[in-house]
Amino acid sequence: MANRADILVAQTTGLVQFNGGGTQYLIQTPTGVLYLVYVDTGSDVAFRKSQDGGFTWSNPVIVFTGTVTALSVWYDRWSDIAAGLIHCAYTESATDDTLYRSINTESSDALGTQTVIFAGASTATGGCLSITRARGGNLYCHTVIDAAAEGGFYRSTDAGGTWAARTNPEALATTDQIILLPGFAADNQDIMAFFWDASANEVSRYVHDDSANTWAETSIAASMADQVATTAFPHFAAAVDIANSRNLLVAWSAVDTANADLRCWYVTESAITEVTNVVLNSTDDQGLAAIGINTATGDWYVYYAGKSDGSETFLTNVNIYCKVSRDQGSTWGPETLMTDTAFAYDITWLVTAPRFTGPPIVAFHNDIALDELLIAVEFPRRRAVHQLLGG
Repeated sequence: MANRADILVAQTTGLVQFNGGGTQYLIQTPTGVLYLVYVDTGSDVAFRKSQDGGFTWSNPVIVFTGTVTALSVWYDRWSDIAAGLIHCAYTESATDDTLYRSINTESSDALGTQTVIFAGASTATGGCLSITRARGGNLYCHTVIDAAAEGGFYRSTDAGGTWAARTNPEALATTDQIILLPGFAADNQDIMAFFWDASANEVSRYVHDDSANTWAETSIAASMADQVATTAFPHFAAAVDIANSRNLLVAWSAVDTANADLRCWYVTESAITEVTNVVLNSTDDQGLAAIGINTATGDWYVYYAGKSDGSETFLTNVNIYCKVSRDQGSTWGPETLMTDTAFAYDITWLVTAPRFTGPPIVAFHNDIALDELLIAVEFPRRRAVHQLLGG
């Protein structure tokens, strides 16, 4: 039976990984190399990579030096584009801008030229940030840099070289959140977004018509009580199901609350289909969400924090758990512990690789008390270890 290990990959500072509401993911390339793009102890954007499934990691490479407040990444192959760019969008509080730079995983990790997505005037804690690439190649970014007053929706038609403002899907609000994704319409430059309206407690689907520069909204679920990103994030997550031309969504109906559900849908431009809840009627003390698709099997892996029996304490002493569906969300397997119970974690952030191949080794989480970013891995050894790989 496989053992578990929580391997320390990087040090960070405080709440910076998530208090800007940036959508971040772990990337796995076709050759199995893992990339983690993160905000380091100096508030810089950096990345590390692993060629052995997450057990050992390279020295960090700095993508941007500054004071970063939010980070979002996207990988070409998540948009069914046969290329290896990791697209990084980040906000920083010195120039009060949202910036862009790429990492070329297929050309010695060469860094692209940094460009400005949005030039702002002030930066504050909060807001949201998401970047994606359409199947046709256009890049899109939604940014809010100061928790309501500044930001918008931007497009690049030249691989990040220049950016132009587009119609914003929603009026900016303090605690709203958004995830941008490629769409599957006939126009391969159209995209989709999952939007969490904090004031309405509603999650909706937006479809962006690139040619017309318009958005169309359809409600996915009401009575969805949000939690601000400055407390913990994210409580909803998405993955692109390329094989079936749809996007997957998981979201908690409430956080750290009795009888909360971790709900799941698959979504196209024309239909929203809810499948079986990953967690039904939580006992309390649960939250956070991440979803990944094993591209070799089609199985769905959903990660979350807190045991379903309520025996853990959310935000101060929780572990990461996983459930797997092998039948497109109709049924879910048992709740499987991912982290090492020898350690008590105050986990407030969770991500995974939304598309991966191989063993389910890709649950990334943080420990706020120690300012650590850790990966939960499984391996056939007699004892699990907590391995320090340096900062």
